Amino acid sequence: MLRVARLGHQHTGWLKSLLALNPCENVYLIALLEVTGTAQMGSPAGSLLGVFDGDRPVAAYWVGGNIIPVAATPGTNQALAQKLNADGRYSCSLIGSREIILDLHSRLNWGRPRGVRDRQPLLAISSDPFIEPDEAVHLVTVEQLPAVFSASVDMFTNEVGFSPIEGGQSSYLARVRNIIRGKNCFARISDTLPQGGPVRRWPATDQSEQVLFKADIGIRAPSIVQVQGVWVHPDVRQQGLGAAGMAAVVAQTRAAGHSTVSLYANDYNEVALRMYTRVGFEQVGTFATIMY
Repeated sequence: MLRVARLGHQHTGWLKSLLALNPCENVYLIALLEVTGTAQMGSPAGSLLGVFDGDRPVAAYWVGGNIIPVAATPGTNQALAQKLNADGRYSCSLIGSREIILDLHSRLNWGRPRGVRDRQPLLAISSDPFIEPDEAVHLVTVEQLPAVFSASVDMFTNEVGFSPIEGGQSSYLARVRNIIRGKNCFARISDTLPQGGPVRRWPATDQSEQVLFKADIGIRAPSIVQVQGVWVHPDVRQQGLGAAGMAAVVAQTRAAGHSTVSLYANDYNEVALRMYTRVGFEQVGTFATIMY
């Protein structure tokens, strides 16, 4: 009989070895374990739960704003789902290996989700990029926040299907500011197009300088990072700027000591997937995301 309980300090070695088996899939918890130093994780942001067969842990789940499984199976999903259904929904999304996430979703009585991304190729590169990086891509400074914030809002809205500032912009503005202050936002920002001429004043309508390309390091672990928030200005799409920008992110991130750069994208975004292939990314798995 499987049971769900918090992991303890004594399970740290087990967890660390388990995460290392698939670092691209487990980058979030690898980064979290690097900070905490222990499998006994619990805070207002979430908790790390284990599924036990007797006294032996067989799977783990981060349960917070997101639910992220590690080494999960349909059997461990069933054990966790019983607890989640009893507790009631307080998480916003399920993220992880496609088969596991879709199975867990099928066991929850949380009602109809806001969005389902049921096939998201998980990509990674552990070499220099295949193409020349864009030398104009750099780490963003706080002074460039207005332009980056507008691009970030447009990226989120198009990706998720609703605006992150529907209820006010203060929370999302703070999030983007923190990404920049953490030296995790790369962008090419200019008031001119690569081919010459001024950039249209959009999406930052009050700025002459606009973001032409941007990408964020969403998760940073010692040897691997996960890129999120990739966005290219609509006036320069399918001109090679996205590929060169991603090549710059890969080159600069690897130069900083992170050997692998990973990300995941929706399977219907064929233009982006072709761009990542040009840079040198290869598929290493398939994710799914369920958003409530």
